[in-house]
Amino acid sequence: MGKKAFVLCTILSLSAILFASAGIVCDKADKLYWADSYEESQAVLLEALPASNDPIEKAEILWRLSRVTLGIGDELNETNSATKDELFAIYEKAQAYAEEAIALHSSADAILWKASSIGRWGETKGPLNSLVKAKGMKIDLATIVDDLGVLDNSEAWYVLGQLYYQLPGSPISFGNLEAGISYTRRAVDTIPANQVYPNHFVALAKMLWKRNWSASTRDSRISTMQKEWNKKKDGNLAKYWFYEGANGPVVKPFYSPVALNKMSDRQEAVMVLQYGKNKYNAWAFHSRGDKRGLETIDMLLKEYGF
Repeated sequence: MGKKAFVLCTILSLSAILFASAGIVCDKADKLYWADSYEESQAVLLEALPASNDPIEKAEILWRLSRVTLGIGDELNETNSATKDELFAIYEKAQAYAEEAIALHSSADAILWKASSIGRWGETKGPLNSLVKAKGMKIDLATIVDDLGVLDNSEAWYVLGQLYYQLPGSPISFGNLEAGISYTRRAVDTIPANQVYPNHFVALAKMLWKRNWSASTRDSRISTMQKEWNKKKDGNLAKYWFYEGANGPVVKPFYSPVALNKMSDRQEAVMVLQYGKNKYNAWAFHSRGDKRGLETIDMLLKEYGF
């Protein structure tokens, strides 16, 4: 083997080792994150960051740092263990990690956690700041589903649903309850098999309860949505506005023994919550967020008379 060939092989071997090492780091950090060990996950990622020279590998570490930093902020917020200024700093740090990841290698995960960090910053600042940040979040999330064509990211659909549900409608902003329901249905339908995500069920139930369509209204309106769904649309964001009608009013959701047009919005809302509770009870491990989600499910079921 010639000297140049030997050097090339050595470089390639080292690159493979470094790439595998980065994969091991991310896998370890993911396991700690999903085990609700946010600080430990953050420590693993921070330790690995300086040694990472490959842009893609570094981006993978950075978006995970954004995610876990946001999680730490949320827990501090839930337990009233941080001042607003401290929370702002944490959410801004989470945003900065995500933006650095995007600059190195744009991915659906990096964009999602950038949007999520901005959203949480806006929620902490108050309604007016949320309005100011909403358009940018929408653009970011549209990049995921339109430009990158990623249609199975449950958390991205969940954030989109929350945007359209919580924001006021025209002319103040772009909020729209029906769009929020469609996006949230997609979020529920794409929950990973290894996750509970009780707050997805909470979100869909709240929206359905608020809309309050009868079974006959659902039959008519979902049929209209199906026609819109089947038309050519300018991008996935526009198409999935009508996702509720994708399979028509006679489809049975995976959590229901009856079709969409055989129950009212509020009947389905209760069914969604009961399914979410049963799924939670069947799960072996529950994060702090999952537990709060169950508390909300129980509260809503009581509020709705069940």
